[in-house]
Amino acid sequence: MNIKDLQVFIHLSDNLHFNRTAQYLHMTPSTLSRVIQRLESEFGQQFFERDNRSVKLTLAGKRMRLFAEKVLTDWQFLKQDFSQDKHQLTGRISIYCTVTAAHLYLPKLIEQFRALHPFIDIVLETGDVANAYHKISEQQVDFAFAVAENKKNSKFEFKHMQFVPFQLVAPKQLTHFSHFLSEKKIEWGKVPFVLPESGPAYERVSSWFQEMEINPLVYAKVAGHEAMLSIIALGCGVGAIPEPVIELSPVKNKLQILGAKVMPKPFDLGIICLKKRLKTPQISAFWELVNTSYST
Repeated sequence: MNIKDLQVFIHLSDNLHFNRTAQYLHMTPSTLSRVIQRLESEFGQQFFERDNRSVKLTLAGKRMRLFAEKVLTDWQFLKQDFSQDKHQLTGRISIYCTVTAAHLYLPKLIEQFRALHPFIDIVLETGDVANAYHKISEQQVDFAFAVAENKKNSKFEFKHMQFVPFQLVAPKQLTHFSHFLSEKKIEWGKVPFVLPESGPAYERVSSWFQEMEINPLVYAKVAGHEAMLSIIALGCGVGAIPEPVIELSPVKNKLQILGAKVMPKPFDLGIICLKKRLKTPQISAFWELVNTSYST
């Protein structure tokens, strides 16, 4: 077992997709499989359940994930400590993200960063992921959680974190369109949709409509997936929502997941900043931690 193997394991446990993980890590699927088999053989446990349709972490795999995270965190702290200048950095950094990202990804990063740089203040702003690139471009914030652009702009640095799949959700309560959802073949054109107002989510849902040959009946366009879920839970329509948003939603018990053979393209979620600002000590320090935390 080595640090590289643990990083590969964590990446696979995030994405639960062998081919996608292998492609991102620039290795063949067979090489990736050998890394996982080597770890499983060393510990005498099966970490992943794999069939033709899905990959899941076993109970042993979930325990291994906690162990791997702790080892990598300790390694990062030690590495930072050895290379850290004796003089403590001061100042502030600002971060923009969705409410869901603030719950899922930020606590660990902020905890590590404050341990390394206790005199740097951290300012957090939440909002729609569609605004991330504008916020960074206008230097309204230093860092933002964003979705990778199809055509990358050289002025931004982007660090991949996780691929985030979508689910189609509908209200559990009976509505005027419930009978359409219960049919064997759903007539999507007769079902009202709650859509993202703009940005990468809107682009993915629009592409999905084209692929499915759906002429959507639009109930509303809403900024932010958290707000979309609230409207869907009230019985106003259905929508395509990233899985983590559903899992953390306070209205989760009022929703149902709809089956569809084709889903909108997953988000390639990461953190962005302006390249030209990486020479700023505080920004450079946080970016170094991001790169170490999501090292490949």
